[in-house]
Amino acid sequence: MSQGTVTVTVYGIPVGQGNIRYNRAGRGYHANAADLQPWRDAVCAAACRATGRHMFAATPGRTKQCALCKTPRTSHGLYLGPVGLAVTVTVPKPDSAPRPRAWPVTRSSHDWDHHARAISDALTGVLFADDSQIVEGRIRKTYPDEHPEALGRPGAVIRIWPEGEAQCQP
Repeated sequence: MSQGTVTVTVYGIPVGQGNIRYNRAGRGYHANAADLQPWRDAVCAAACRATGRHMFAATPGRTKQCALCKTPRTSHGLYLGPVGLAVTVTVPKPDSAPRPRAWPVTRSSHDWDHHARAISDALTGVLFADDSQIVEGRIRKTYPDEHPEALGRPGAVIRIWPEGEAQCQP
């Protein structure tokens, strides 16, 4: 990967961002929000630690600029143009999985695209202004120590880099 690549390592049980469900009043919610939000918070915190940046802080009723740095929402990110994203998600290996190598294809490990959505949404406002800036992506799901890029315990290794004419803020 080219110069300008940021690598973020986060530990914890990866949670995929599934479909939105609706209550009787028509409000949307994630069925797994109790698990999803702490995972997204951990990803965001790891990205902040890795880059020295802060997440977009919305002021109640005013979402056009960050409450901390006064940067407009549309410019609040390390990368302001198109980016590439590569993620290796390490999920817990169940006791029932074959040894020595197995592929995480159980329902409990979430669909690979659900992991991508959770991670890209968590990085919005820290590494890029909006996850629509991702023009190239790859996500891998594996068990601990069963792939060269796997972690030794559950978590994720996230790499992001500028594509083409992307600008990187200092």
